[in-house]
Amino acid sequence: HLRPGETVIRVLDTGSDKPLAYFPLPRESNPALGRRGIQLLLAHPEILRTQLRAILRLSATHPVSILLPMIRGLDELRAAKAAVESIKQELAAAGESFNPDIPVGAMIETPSAVILIAPLADEVDFLSVGTNDLVQYVLAADRISGETDSAYEPLHPAVLQMLATLATTARSKGKPISLCGEIASDPVYTALLLGLGFRRFSVSPGRLLEIKHAIRSIDLAAASELGSLAFR
Repeated sequence: HLRPGETVIRVLDTGSDKPLAYFPLPRESNPALGRRGIQLLLAHPEILRTQLRAILRLSATHPVSILLPMIRGLDELRAAKAAVESIKQELAAAGESFNPDIPVGAMIETPSAVILIAPLADEVDFLSVGTNDLVQYVLAADRISGETDSAYEPLHPAVLQMLATLATTARSKGKPISLCGEIASDPVYTALLLGLGFRRFSVSPGRLLEIKHAIRSIDLAAASELGSLAFR
């Protein structure tokens, strides 16, 4: 029971890389680059609309927001937002209650979304950076291979530059931005992430106290200096 705090609900984020028994998908030769997230849901509108209808009904009594996963560009985002508006109209016509101003956010997990972050930020109420997939796509590195010499490296300069750009753009647009993924739950990265401009973290429950302690122990001025050193 999380009231009065807001609950962010991410609509179904699946694909052939994350198979579900009740949502069978064709096998893909490269699942990580297959149809995933909002692209998949737009191809199965009955599933997307069912979820949006449930979230909007819940918004009548609870402070919730909608998070759209794996956004790659403006067309996908606008199509998903159009689905939200369509469900609002259906519920209003049926006399059902919902929050007409329910916040809608976008997951930034692809290089294309980073490049388009300014216009995307103009279209949503908040942003969430999915670092696990973003690092994988930026570096063309398999994050689940388990190989010790994997090119998957969250501290790569290209990754840090992208994260700094996202935090700076969100701040300039006045849009809240959170960061999720493995690095958000690892205190090794906390000072650097604060230095890059992030102030909101999505943390696995088992690491919450550890990250909270890390944040309280960090001097923001020193963190900012660490963030600037990342580009020298």
